[in-house]
Amino acid sequence: MTKVFDVFRSELQTYADRGIFQNLSFNNLGDKVSEFKFHWMTDKQFSLRLNVTRHELELRNILPSVPYRSDMDSAFRGFLLSRCTENIPVHRRLDGKRLSIKVKNKNGDVSVLIGFSEVDSRLAVKTSINLLHEVFNNFLVEGPYQNYMVEVFNLPEE
Repeated sequence: MTKVFDVFRSELQTYADRGIFQNLSFNNLGDKVSEFKFHWMTDKQFSLRLNVTRHELELRNILPSVPYRSDMDSAFRGFLLSRCTENIPVHRRLDGKRLSIKVKNKNGDVSVLIGFSEVDSRLAVKTSINLLHEVFNNFLVEGPYQNYMVEVFNLPEE
C-alpha cells in the first residue's frame, strides 16, 4: 500500500510479538484505509483505523456508551488536554507540535483521531498504544469509573 501502512503494520506487529497485545489482524477497507484489530487488557477488541492519504489514525470506540457532553465525555477531553502539558514526562506526553489529537463522540462511542506527518508515522503508532494504556490505567482506574469498567469492559468489581 504505502510506506505509512508498512510502518504501522511493522510497529504493531512488534508490539504483538512482544506480547503487549494479542490477536493482531488487519483488513484493507479500500486503497487508502486499513483497520488493525487486537485484544489488550480486556475481552473487547480494539480497532485502529489508518487513513494513509490523510495521515490520520483513529482509535475507534475506545470508550463506548459515553453520552455526548456527559460528565465523563468532558472529563475525557480534559484528560487528553492534560496529557499535552509540560507537567507530563516527555516519554508520556502527547506531542501537540508533531501530532494533532481530536476527540469524536458519535452516538455515544468515543474515538480519538491522531493526525501525523509521514515522518512521524512511528510516533503516531507509539502514541496510540501509549494513549490506550493511559486511558485504562490513568483515566479509568484513577477516575470514578469502576462501575463503567465493570459494565462496559466486563472487568472484575475488585
